Amino acid sequence: MTLRLILNTCFILLLFSGHSTFAQSSTYGKIPYSKAVNISGKQRMLSQKMSKAYLLIAKGVKDPKIKKELNSSIFIFEKHLKILKENAPNSSIKLSARSVENLWDQFKIVLQTTPSKGNALEIVTLNTPLLKACHTLVVKIEKNSNYNNQFFRSKNQDLVSIINTSGKQRMLSQRLCLYYTASYLFPSQKGKFKTILKSVFEEFTGVIDELLISGYNSSSIEEELGIIMYKWDKFQGKPKDFFNLKFPLEEVYSITNELTKNFNTITGQYEIIAEK
Repeated sequence: MTLRLILNTCFILLLFSGHSTFAQSSTYGKIPYSKAVNISGKQRMLSQKMSKAYLLIAKGVKDPKIKKELNSSIFIFEKHLKILKENAPNSSIKLSARSVENLWDQFKIVLQTTPSKGNALEIVTLNTPLLKACHTLVVKIEKNSNYNNQFFRSKNQDLVSIINTSGKQRMLSQRLCLYYTASYLFPSQKGKFKTILKSVFEEFTGVIDELLISGYNSSSIEEELGIIMYKWDKFQGKPKDFFNLKFPLEEVYSITNELTKNFNTITGQYEIIAEK
């Protein structure tokens, strides 16, 4: 074997070895990054869903589905957190997951108390730090995906970003109901909660417009977005009535839950496209 042939053979072996190493690092532990972003994004939504459910019970809304929603969300949140921790690929993401876990431990203690106005106010205080920690974790996972995939930059990375954006809408729809309920429950703080409500309302609307023009939309995604716009128009068409609590609380609860399910469907469809 000539020296040139030996060198060429070594180069090819190194190239394939490097590609293999890349392939191993291009997933979030044992799961695709697209799935990791979707799961971590759901944690943001669940933090708001649990908070909303707790406040609705404290407000005295009689619907057995709400208690069931609260209990199932606690269970799912903990299962997701375990998956994200066990698959964390580096110390930075592990640290973020630990931060979520520490805030969750405090939050869960209050969630397991008997819903009352006083405890509900504590939930309102604690939910945003937990939400921010969950969001930080999503962003770190998305950035790590970008870093690992930069050599083979493709539609997959764009879709990871879209999964994050679409998934965030699930959280925003739940946050809308949370602060709508908080405005009902704490009228003396209505002004503060109304400011949050307006901010969430505007962000939710803006992202719908952004997703509508995505080049990755399939016909089923476009159809789902059409359903979302039809439902959202109930509130978007009368924003003043929404901010002044003119809609029945039960109606807001029902529609925001439907919007969450619709966006969960769309986010799942983006994930499927990314994994093809």
